Amino acid sequence: MVIYVEYVILGNFFIDAFVAYLTLTLLKMKVSGWRISLAALAGSGFAAVVPYINFAAAGVVKVIMLFIMTAVMSRYPSIKRYILATLLYFAFTAALGGVVIALNSLTVSDIINAMYYPGNLTGAYIAAAAIVLLYIVRQTGGYIAKKRATGSRECKVVLVVGGGEIACEGFIDTGNTLIRGGRGVIVIDRKLADKLIKKGALRTGGIWVKTVSGECYLPAIKIDSVNFPQEKGRSVKDVTAAVSKTGTGEFRVILPAGI
Repeated sequence: MVIYVEYVILGNFFIDAFVAYLTLTLLKMKVSGWRISLAALAGSGFAAVVPYINFAAAGVVKVIMLFIMTAVMSRYPSIKRYILATLLYFAFTAALGGVVIALNSLTVSDIINAMYYPGNLTGAYIAAAAIVLLYIVRQTGGYIAKKRATGSRECKVVLVVGGGEIACEGFIDTGNTLIRGGRGVIVIDRKLADKLIKKGALRTGGIWVKTVSGECYLPAIKIDSVNFPQEKGRSVKDVTAAVSKTGTGEFRVILPAGI
């Protein structure tokens, strides 16, 4: 039987990465691509040298490698979480081996060959696809859960003043509780405010804002209307915009939830 070392390394790399990703996902821990890759690389490297390790010592070395790989694949808040991750990793690996036995009725020697000396890259392709699928499910689920919990969402807005309009990205934020005259106040960055003033927006005093570090006074301008192009016909008239001194991040406009 001819063994291709590249099959051993690549096959085990993707399988180890898949098991690591599955373990961290179940534990709802942060997934680091480079940490998982490093752990999987260690595992695949070990698989390549297994034939050269004394059989009596192979079991001990495997246990040591298990603890090393789980230590590398993530940062743990406690030793208990690390031990739990190690046990889960071992359980998933054992379960994967059990599935192989059940489906293929492999002998002991066949199991060893399947785990450490795959004859092709089919297992690697399946594991790689599973990693991508799990990543998409995890990211999508987290995004939806966050939106449901906060009620915040992204949107496109068009700010209209006497001399024209400016379209930009906005963010409806439940944390924006600024009110003036009983109406919600939007927050914009300095560069956007300067453009609006050039188009005819009027300065209108300022607003005191409470932050974690104390209170600060933000200058304000008056905007004729804020339009929402994604919601046909929706427009909010006579809006006050507070001008942030530190910027508004990736979104040019931060809107209150009730707008």
